[in-house]
Amino acid sequence: MKAHPLFDAVNRLAQISHTFTDSELDQPWTWRAHPEGIRFALLGTYHELKELAAYLAKTRAEQGLPVSDAQRVLAQHHTAYRDFQAVLLGVGDETLDQPPAPGEWPLRQILGHIIGAERMFFTLVHYGLSRQQMDPPGSLEPPDDEAERVVGSYADFTAMMKREGIAALLASYDTLHQRELDEFAGISDEALGGLSLWWEGEPYSLGYRIHRFDAHLRQHLVQLEKCLAALDQGPDEAKRLLRLVYQALAEAESHLLGAPDLAAQRCRQLADEITARAADAAAVVAAARQLVAAVKAGDAPQVREILEQHGKLADATTEEGLSLLMLALYYGQPAIAAALVEAGARLTVFEASALGRLDVIQRQVKKRPAVINWFSRDGFTPLQLACFFGREESALWLMEQGADVDAVAKNPQGISPIHAAAANGNLAIIQALLANGADVNAKQHNDFTPLHTAADHGSVEMAQLFLDHGADIAAATVDGRTAADIAREKGHLPLLPLLTL
Repeated sequence: MKAHPLFDAVNRLAQISHTFTDSELDQPWTWRAHPEGIRFALLGTYHELKELAAYLAKTRAEQGLPVSDAQRVLAQHHTAYRDFQAVLLGVGDETLDQPPAPGEWPLRQILGHIIGAERMFFTLVHYGLSRQQMDPPGSLEPPDDEAERVVGSYADFTAMMKREGIAALLASYDTLHQRELDEFAGISDEALGGLSLWWEGEPYSLGYRIHRFDAHLRQHLVQLEKCLAALDQGPDEAKRLLRLVYQALAEAESHLLGAPDLAAQRCRQLADEITARAADAAAVVAAARQLVAAVKAGDAPQVREILEQHGKLADATTEEGLSLLMLALYYGQPAIAAALVEAGARLTVFEASALGRLDVIQRQVKKRPAVINWFSRDGFTPLQLACFFGREESALWLMEQGADVDAVAKNPQGISPIHAAAANGNLAIIQALLANGADVNAKQHNDFTPLHTAADHGSVEMAQLFLDHGADIAAATVDGRTAADIAREKGHLPLLPLLTL
C-alpha cells in the first residue's frame, strides 16, 4: 500500500499541530459553522475523514468490490498501527533509553519487541502462503533461516534497534507494515484457513496469525502509553485529538485495501483541503504568538499590522487564557486596547468592567445576573477590575446591584475590591466601598491592608479616609511592617503623624 495523499496531508497537519498548547487550541478559528477555535482544525478533519470513510464504504459496495476476510483483519491492524503512530507524535530520541521505572522496559525495548515480533508474524504468514503452493506441501514449521530470507538479517535488525534514533526505528516498522498490507490484502478466504506452526507447539491458521498483528500491537501500545505517562510525556489535548484524526484516517484507508483507486478524486480533494488547513492553522497560531509579544512590548504598529491580516485574532488569548484586551490593559497600553476593541475584540463582563463600558456590563448583568460576582480566568471579579482601573461609574453601578464588596480574588494576590481601589487611588470608589460595608482591614497577599497601600502611595487623603473608617494602624505585614514603617521607608514623612500611635 503506497503512501496515500490523505496520509501525507494528515501527517503534515499532525507535525504542525501536535505541539499546540491547550490555550493555542483556543485561538480564534472557524471550521464551517463552528467558530470554536483552532481545535476545530483537528476536529473538523476528524469529521471529514469519518464522512469520507462512510462514503468509501458505500461506493465500494455500489461498485461491487467485495471486502475479503483478510482485508477486514488487516483493517483492524492498520487502525492499531495508525494509533501507534499518533501516540508517538513528538517523542524524541532523548526518551528512547529512559526506563519509566526500575526494572521496566524503556521505549527502545518496547519498540524493538513490537517490530521484532511482527517480523516473525509476517514470516509465518508468508511461509504459510508459500507452503500452500508447494507440491507436496512442506512442513508446517518454517525452516530455521526463513525469517532471515523473508525479512532480512536479525543481527542487522538488532544492531539498528540498538543504534538508531526513533525516526529510523519508525521508518523500519513502516516499511514492514506496508509490506503486510501489500502482500496480504489479496489473500483469499480459503487461503486464510491454511496452517503454520511456531513455538506454541500446535498449528494455527493464517487468519489467526494476521489477527495477532493487531492484538499484539494493542497489547504493547498500552505499555507504550504507560511508559510515556511515567516519563511525563502523556498526551495533552492536541495529541488526544490527533489520535482521533489518525483513527478516522485508518478507517478511510481501510476501505481502500484491495481498491486503492476508489473515489480517488474525492480523496485527493480532501487531502488538499487538509493540507491548506494545516498551513492556515500554523499561520494563525504563529500570528497569535507574535501578537501576544507585540502587546507586551507595547508595539502598537505591529499589533495593527497583525490584526489587518488576521482580524479574528482580536479575540486571541495568552498562554494563561487571558484575553489580549486584558493583557493590554494590565500592561498599561490603552492605544493597543483601543485597537483591539476597534478590531472587534469580544467584551465579556470582565473586559467591560476594566474598560468602564457600563453599557456592556448592564446588558450582560441583565441577561445573566450571576455574572456580577463571577471570577475571571485570572481570578478577579468585575467589581475588582472596575476598582483597579478606576472606572468609577461602573464600580458604583456594580455596588448598587449588589456586587460583593469583600470578594477575595481567586489567585495568589488575594485582593478584595478595597485593595484594588486603594491601588488605583480613586477616593470616590473607596468611599463607596466603605459606605457599602467593605472591610477596611481586609488582608491581601503578605497581609497587606488598604492602609499599607495608602502609606506606600504617600496619600494623606486615602490614609485619613481609611482611619476614619476604623483602619488598624498597628496591623503588620507578614514581615512585621506597619503602615508607618512603610511610609518611613518610602520617605512619605507627612503621613507619620497619622500612622504613629
